[in-house]
Amino acid sequence: MNPVLDRQLARLRTRLAKTPLPGFFAWWGRQLVACLPARWRGLVEERSESLLIDLRADEMIVWRERADQSREYARIARSLPVEAQSAEFQRLRAAIDDPGVRTVLCIPPERVLQRNLTLPVAAEDSLRQVLAFEMDRQTPFKADQIYFDSRVIGRDASGRNLQVELVLLPRAQLDQEIGALPPGAAGIDAVDAWRAEPGGERRRINLLPAERRARRRDMRLPLNLGLAALVVILLIVNMDESLTNRAAAVEAMRAEVDKSNTEARQVAALRKTLADSVAGANFLSDKKRNNPLTVALLDDISRRLPEDTFLERLQIENGEAQLQGQSKEAAKLISLLASSNCLGDPRLQGQIQPDARTGKERFQITADVKGCNGKPSDAKATPGAEAANAKRDTNAPEAPLKPDAAKPDAVKKDAPKEAPRKEAPKKKDATTAVQQSAGLREKEKRAQQQPAPKEPVNGGK
Repeated sequence: MNPVLDRQLARLRTRLAKTPLPGFFAWWGRQLVACLPARWRGLVEERSESLLIDLRADEMIVWRERADQSREYARIARSLPVEAQSAEFQRLRAAIDDPGVRTVLCIPPERVLQRNLTLPVAAEDSLRQVLAFEMDRQTPFKADQIYFDSRVIGRDASGRNLQVELVLLPRAQLDQEIGALPPGAAGIDAVDAWRAEPGGERRRINLLPAERRARRRDMRLPLNLGLAALVVILLIVNMDESLTNRAAAVEAMRAEVDKSNTEARQVAALRKTLADSVAGANFLSDKKRNNPLTVALLDDISRRLPEDTFLERLQIENGEAQLQGQSKEAAKLISLLASSNCLGDPRLQGQIQPDARTGKERFQITADVKGCNGKPSDAKATPGAEAANAKRDTNAPEAPLKPDAAKPDAVKKDAPKEAPRKEAPKKKDATTAVQQSAGLREKEKRAQQQPAPKEPVNGGK
C-alpha cells in the first residue's frame, strides 16, 4: 500500500481513537450481543480467527485464537522435512472455515524489549516518527537496527501527556525467526509478543514492517462497498418513488378541489338564479301588496267629498295622488281629506280659480298615498251626501215606478249605454271611474228634481 496513504489512515485512526465513539460503540455492541440467546450469540459474535505460531527449538506449536481466546491447535515437529512441515501447516490452515484467517508469529516475552514512555499529546498524530527520532535516547539501539511498534495505553489527568508502550526487537533476531519458518508459513501477517506465558494474552502489536506483511485481499471490503452502494441506490429510488407518489396525490387532490370548486360555483349560480326567479315572481305580488288598492282609494275619496264636488281627473303616480275638479267650497276639501286613511298631507297646487260656466271653484290637490288595502273605511259621509241619500231612500217606496217608467225620457236619452270595458293603464281607469261616478250623481240629482209624470185619467182617454 502507498506509504502516504498509510500515514493518512493512521492519522485518521488516531484521531478517531481520541474520541469516545470507539469505546461507546464497543460497549453498545457487547450489550446488544449479551441480550441475544446463546445460539444466536454464537452467530453474531466475532468469527475472525488467527493462527498463532510459537516457534520452539524442536517443534512448532500452532495456537488457534478466536474472540481473544487461544487454545492449542496442533504441534509440528521441526525434525520433519520442510515440505512436510509446510504441507501440515497448509492442512491446518485449510481446516479452518475462514478464508481470511491471519497468521501471527508470537515471540516469547523475554526476547523483546518493552518500555513505557511519556510523550506530549501533540506527538500522537506522528507517534512513529517521534519514536524513531527519540529511539537512540530511549534505547541502546538506533532506529535502523530494530523493528518496533507502539500503542497508547493511557493519558494523564490533565490530558496533556500520553502513556505510550514501546516494544522493539533487533532486526537480526526477527529475520532469523522468520527464516526458520517453513515455506507454507512464511507468509505471515504480523509479529507479536506474548505478554506472559505462551498461549495467554499477547501485546496486540505488530513488529513486522508494512512492506513484509502478507498481501491479502479482503473480500469483505468490496462486498461491503457494494452493499453500501446498493443501499444508497435503493434509498434514492425510495425517495424518488415517495416524491412521485406525493406528486400524484397532490395532483389528485387538486383535481378533487377543482371539481368541488366547479360544483360549488354551479350551486352558487343555481342559487342565484333561483333567488332571482323567486324575486321576479314575487315582484308583482309585493308591488300589489305594498301599493294601495285603487278601489279602496276611490271609495275613501267618494265618501269624503261633498255632493257639490266632482273630480275631472285623478292621477296616482310615484306614491302621490293628484285630484283635479270643481267644488262649491274648494278650500274646505283640505280638512276633509286630511282625516283620510288613504291620503296624507293634502295640499293645494296653484290657486283656486272660479268657473263662470258652472259657478263653482276649480281646484288641484296633491296628497301622499298611504296603504289602506282591505281596511274598511271609517269615513262618514258629508252632511249633504247624507241628506241626498236619505231623500232617495224616502222617495223610493212612495212612488214605485215600472222599470220602463222609472226615469224620465230625458234621463233615458241622456244616460249613456255601457260600452264593453277594455284594459287600460291604471291612471286612465281611475280618472274615467271618477268622471263616470260624478256624472251619474249629477244625472240622479236632476232626475230627482223633475216632477213625476201624472197618470192619465180614465185609462188615458
